[in-house]
Amino acid sequence: MKRKKIHKERPLPEPELWAVLRAADDIIAQSGRTLLSKILKGSKERKLLELELDRNPSYGFYKELTLEQIMEKVDLTIRSRYLQLENSGKLPMIVFTPLGWVIERERRVEEFLQEWNRWIEGNVTPISMEYLKERNRGMMFLFLYKILCSRDKKYIPFLTLWERIDFKKVQAEIRHVIEDLQHNEKWNESEWEQLKRERAKTLLIRSRDPVFLLCQKCEYPFVLDEVNPDYYTSEGLRLPQECRNCMADQQP
Repeated sequence: MKRKKIHKERPLPEPELWAVLRAADDIIAQSGRTLLSKILKGSKERKLLELELDRNPSYGFYKELTLEQIMEKVDLTIRSRYLQLENSGKLPMIVFTPLGWVIERERRVEEFLQEWNRWIEGNVTPISMEYLKERNRGMMFLFLYKILCSRDKKYIPFLTLWERIDFKKVQAEIRHVIEDLQHNEKWNESEWEQLKRERAKTLLIRSRDPVFLLCQKCEYPFVLDEVNPDYYTSEGLRLPQECRNCMADQQP
């Protein structure tokens, strides 16, 4: 049986895609395309301000565009399978696709990490780490994985504060990361890479639904191995551009 090709449409450039997904994150399963477009426009509409959506990092990202132009970009993000619409009663609500969530999850983790870096550089100690509790487990474990990959002991005091307030399963993983950072001098580069791969088995969690990508060579869909640690680089998430078959064809 032949695999079915998917029509390829060029998605938004990465910075724009990230902005749309971040704007959507605060209204997922609660509102639709119109409110999402108004966040990106930087609307002063009363409802938007009452919901404090003007605090969203993507608020006003497209302030120079019309609402109609912004809506086109939102619709392109939907057609590109990063967002989708699901009916709640009679109203279509914006939700992440598995692919959209994988990207947004990693971007939110980067946001948390940058925030910790600013606090550490400014000698700021957070009053509480409660803001990390009860968040998506996969996102929090990815946050821990990125901290581990940094190999930097500067995060240990914050990790210790976080460990005190979270649930047992999260506490256990935080404790592992603290111990690994405390003793990282014990391992050479090869041993450290092996340790990271071992930790990745518990800290990189697969989504409930498979994540599909479109191969840039054969133009057929393939399933992303989202727990492959090689995709989580220091520069951010780097999704494969080709399926395994096409990559294998290029090898000597």
